[in-house]
Amino acid sequence: HFLQNFPNNFLQNFPNIKIYGTRLTAAFLRAKLSEYKNEFKDTKIYELEPRNKIKLGINFDIEFIRVNHSIPDGVGVAIKTPLGIIIHTGDFKIDLNPTTDRFIDLYKFAEYGENGVLLLLADSTNCQREGFSISESAVQDSIIPMFSYKDGMIIVAVFASSIERIQDLVTAAKVNNKYVTFSGRSLLKYTKIAEEMGYLNLYDIVIPIDKINRYPREKIVCITTGTQGEPYSSLSLIAFGSHKHIKVEDGDMVIFSSSIIPGNEMVVTRMINNLFDLGAKMVGEDKKLLHVSGHASSEDLKLMYRLVKPKYFIPIHGEKRHLINHIKLVESLNGLNTKGFLLYNGYVLEIDKNLEAKLSEPIEIRNIYVDGKGVGDLEESIFHDREQLSLNGVVVANVILSKNQSGNYDIKIDTESKGFIYKGGEKENLLIKTEELRKEGINAAMESVKKLLSRNKKTPSTIKYEVKEALRKKYMQIIGREPVIFVSLYINDIDILEKSNDNEETINNDNNNNINNTEEKIICHSNLTKKKKKLMKRKAILNRIRQKKKRIKSS
Repeated sequence: HFLQNFPNNFLQNFPNIKIYGTRLTAAFLRAKLSEYKNEFKDTKIYELEPRNKIKLGINFDIEFIRVNHSIPDGVGVAIKTPLGIIIHTGDFKIDLNPTTDRFIDLYKFAEYGENGVLLLLADSTNCQREGFSISESAVQDSIIPMFSYKDGMIIVAVFASSIERIQDLVTAAKVNNKYVTFSGRSLLKYTKIAEEMGYLNLYDIVIPIDKINRYPREKIVCITTGTQGEPYSSLSLIAFGSHKHIKVEDGDMVIFSSSIIPGNEMVVTRMINNLFDLGAKMVGEDKKLLHVSGHASSEDLKLMYRLVKPKYFIPIHGEKRHLINHIKLVESLNGLNTKGFLLYNGYVLEIDKNLEAKLSEPIEIRNIYVDGKGVGDLEESIFHDREQLSLNGVVVANVILSKNQSGNYDIKIDTESKGFIYKGGEKENLLIKTEELRKEGINAAMESVKKLLSRNKKTPSTIKYEVKEALRKKYMQIIGREPVIFVSLYINDIDILEKSNDNEETINNDNNNNINNTEEKIICHSNLTKKKKKLMKRKAILNRIRQKKKRIKSS
């Protein structure tokens, strides 16, 4: 997600900034920037290794410390400041038996702890899980026997950046004499980069996805993206029968080698149901150890705090419940005199020269919304309207004011709604109640317009506002719900014009009678009928003729 929005959100605002990253993350970022053609060709990206140090300005020295996560080359950072050392773990877990030789640098964390750490910021995502995080190698031990399956194709869904997990899957296929095919643009891109850089061994068993029909079905392992039910992701297309090359058949096995991110449960469930309908055999976390988290569990965190021994700490990454429980976890450790601060977006922790820490005045921040390809170009009010539309529907009020011969206004109001009706009840009663609600709203709006006209208030914005408020209050009063309300206003403020003969005799008579009022006050509005527009045009022509004859006569 970060790589998806990093270029057009951050780099457009800071085009000349230096970017530091480990080899694999720097390569992924270069691949992402290449999609923008030449827009970011001058972006400076510097590669570094764990334990490398860089200096920023005159006050900050930064060292990078290797950690374990779901993607290789993850690092935390130690920042040397004039007041002391600040350590930021980033996403991490403690894996003492990873599938590669890259394991967390506990020595370096302990070294900083011995010398004194002022502040630690640590991952909170799995702080409520008991014990230590399970090693990535445990997944490989589960997958290898599972890949001996012979009743159909195996389809495995993973995150495209989980290179170590992809290596586990490819290794399991190799052990079981099967072929691997990749489905998903990001998956193809990242695996190619990882293989070229030596982070991934594909054993020459990868076949193009458009050639899978040449191989026995039970010999195919398809690794795909779409674990969160993303629209148009590869697994979603497979589940809805729209994939160009992969069609699920009875006996095929689908494996989710990931966890569901909170908030995605409904779309993932719908996708799984579709796969069941197609005849797939589903295998998830509840059946086998097919996924382990890349985040620290409670014992990982305890070990980190024992090694680092910070004076202060801030829990980061996770929801409020994770942050709060992280605070409780650390403050319950015996003999660790560490004070925690619970910070939300916009909060500021201030540490003075006496190393006293306190929360200071918060800063104002706003959300940056992502909508398709647009980043930061939509206001919060738009998303509020979308939420209201989804919950309560929409009502459109059409208001027409027509001036009659007596100089007063005839008022006509009608409403149309979508998704805004009474909820529950029998269908017949539901329609009756909805119609009654519509009439009540129209009557309230009618009264509000009459009051405005009685005070000679005819400003369109005022009329629209009062109609909207009248409807809103009436709906809230009756059913306690408020839809998104739009008001469409038409005002016909044209005086009734008497019929006149436009022949020459009438024109001469008008001139002989010294008609001085050559300009008629006509207020145009978008709802004029063709007949009225034609009449106005004729009057304008007559007016020009009168003016011309008057000039000729005077000359």
